[in-house]
Amino acid sequence: MTVSLRLVPPIARVSGKGQRWAEARTGGLLALPAAVYFLVFWLVPFVVAVYLSFTSYDLAGTPEWTGLANYRRMLGDPGFWNSARVTAAYTVGSVVPSIVLGLAIAVPLSKPGRYNAFLRGLVMIPAAMPLVATSMVWSVIFAEKGLANALIGLVGAEPKPWLTDEGLALWALVIMTTWKHLGLFVIILTAGLQGLPLSVFEAAELDGAGPVRIFYRITLPLLRRTLLFVLVIAVVGAMQSFVPAFLLTKGGPAGATEVLPLYLWATGFGFERMGYASAIAMVLLVAMLALSLVQFRVLRGGEDG
Repeated sequence: MTVSLRLVPPIARVSGKGQRWAEARTGGLLALPAAVYFLVFWLVPFVVAVYLSFTSYDLAGTPEWTGLANYRRMLGDPGFWNSARVTAAYTVGSVVPSIVLGLAIAVPLSKPGRYNAFLRGLVMIPAAMPLVATSMVWSVIFAEKGLANALIGLVGAEPKPWLTDEGLALWALVIMTTWKHLGLFVIILTAGLQGLPLSVFEAAELDGAGPVRIFYRITLPLLRRTLLFVLVIAVVGAMQSFVPAFLLTKGGPAGATEVLPLYLWATGFGFERMGYASAIAMVLLVAMLALSLVQFRVLRGGEDG
C-alpha cells in the first residue's frame, strides 16, 4: 500500500478576474502613501497657488479676486525683471561650465582604469553634501581672509570682496553651484558613456577616424539622450535655486544676486503679497516648462526621422 504524504497544503485556485483584482488592490495599497504625498504636498498647493495668483492676498485677510492684475503688474515691475535677468545669467553661468567640465571629466573616467572607481566616488562627494552645509562652507571660502583670496594672492592679485561686489557676487554663486553639481553630472555622463556600443567606436577606428572626429561625430550624437537629461535637470535646478543666494548674499548687493525664487520668497513672506508671489511662481513654472520643451525639441530632433 502506498501512502502519499502532502507536506504543502494545496493552493486555492483563484480565477483570472479575481487574481487581477487582488493584484490591483495590492498595487493600490502600495501606491497609496506616494499618492497621498503627491496630493497633499504637490497637487493641492499647486491648485491653491494658481488660484491665489489671480487674487490680492496679504496672509491676513481673505483673498480678493483681481483677475490678471498681478500679471499686468509684473510687466512694469523693475524688481521682477532684474530678478529674471539675474536668474538667466545665473542659469547660463552655472549650467554651461557644469556640463562642459562634467563631460570632460566623464570621458576618461568612463574608460577602464585602476583608480577610476575611486575617482568616481571622489567627485560625488560635493553632490552628496547638504546644500546648506555647502553654502556655509563657501561663505567662509569667499570671506575676506578666506581660501579664494588666499589662492589669488599667490599670483599677486589683490583680495576681492566676492560676496559684496556687484560684479563678483553672482559669479561667486556660479562657482559654488558648479562645484556642487559637477560630480552628479559626471556620474550620469559616465554611465551614459559606458552604455554606448563599443562596436561603433571600433569600426570608426578601423576606418581611420581620429579621437576628435570620433568624439564629435559619434560620441556626442550617441550621448544625446543623456545630455538631454543632464541639461534639463541642470536648467530646472538652476532656475529654482534659492538656498545659495539666500545664505551667501541675501540677494545683494543691490539685487545683483536676487534670483527669481528669492524675489518670490521676499514678495510673499517679506512683503506679504502672497497673490503677487503666486503669480511670479506661475510665470517661473511656465518658463521652466517652456525651456524644457525647447531642449527636448532641439536635442531629440531628428532621432526618429
